[in-house]
Amino acid sequence: MTLSPGPPPWPIPPSWTVTPPRRATATTDPPPPDTGTAPPPASAPAPVEQTAPRRTIVLITTDESTARDVPGVAVETRTPPAPAAGFAGVYALTDAAARAFADGAQGVVIVHDDDALDETAWALDVLHTGEAPLVLAAGPAGAVDVADALSVAAAAPAGSGCLVVAHGEIHAARYVRRTGAHAFSSPGAGPLGRVTAGSARLQWRPPERLTVRGGPAADRTPHVGLHTAGLGDDGELLGALAERCDGLVVAGGPLDPIAGALAAAASRIPVVLASPTGHDAFTTTSLDPLKARVLMHLLLAAGRDHDAILSAFAAAEHPGPVQL
Repeated sequence: MTLSPGPPPWPIPPSWTVTPPRRATATTDPPPPDTGTAPPPASAPAPVEQTAPRRTIVLITTDESTARDVPGVAVETRTPPAPAAGFAGVYALTDAAARAFADGAQGVVIVHDDDALDETAWALDVLHTGEAPLVLAAGPAGAVDVADALSVAAAAPAGSGCLVVAHGEIHAARYVRRTGAHAFSSPGAGPLGRVTAGSARLQWRPPERLTVRGGPAADRTPHVGLHTAGLGDDGELLGALAERCDGLVVAGGPLDPIAGALAAAASRIPVVLASPTGHDAFTTTSLDPLKARVLMHLLLAAGRDHDAILSAFAAAEHPGPVQL
């Protein structure tokens, strides 16, 4: 497991760029001897084309018409896996991307609809253990969004994980949230960068990533609950929910009225508080509650036990690489 050092600001690195093919002129003829007289007119040397290496990017989409030529990029279009609900669809996309990377792709772009795109991006970021970039183009994606995503996939530095591209903005999967119809932002962090005229420019360094190795370890899908505590909450509903869950994420507050129900649940299953402030008795995370739920699901599905899950969430709040 590789862990993020937290939100920006970071030192600003060089911009990402995609180098287009270049043309140059060259001749192999030696220069004429100096005879003191003007040489006879000669025909201009034929230009010799020097092409910069092209990066191969696999585009996974149901609509091949969205593919667009991008300088320096060779695009291979593939059909996405058969639609599957929930985490089964995430694992199918992860496998499709892994096959593309195994076939030599240097980046993968997936056109994905808006529904749960922020959660899907985070799940792919956690499951993608390779160094090559994986980019989601928010849908309904137009040709411009797809071209921008291809530029980012071709130019992103190694270890960028999963990125989201929408309306010319580049977002890290850890922070991106859907804020409206085909609208995304990264509250508290801001976009990593922008795409302007086909050039992807990075404003912040991508966060170090948290990755979980291993797919589903059992046929049974884990059940992870998400409870939002609010005014007047006495813990009764939380207790009933916890009885049917393999893990639980609790957001909101106040927590004192539900402390007993929390303690009872935590004695049986992993319980994490999605809260900007710490808590002496329970493990807390700065992740968005929905993304905390995604992470707990992936850890449970990969066979991590109670203590390993709590340790993973605790370690994720501190910078530095950690293996789980």
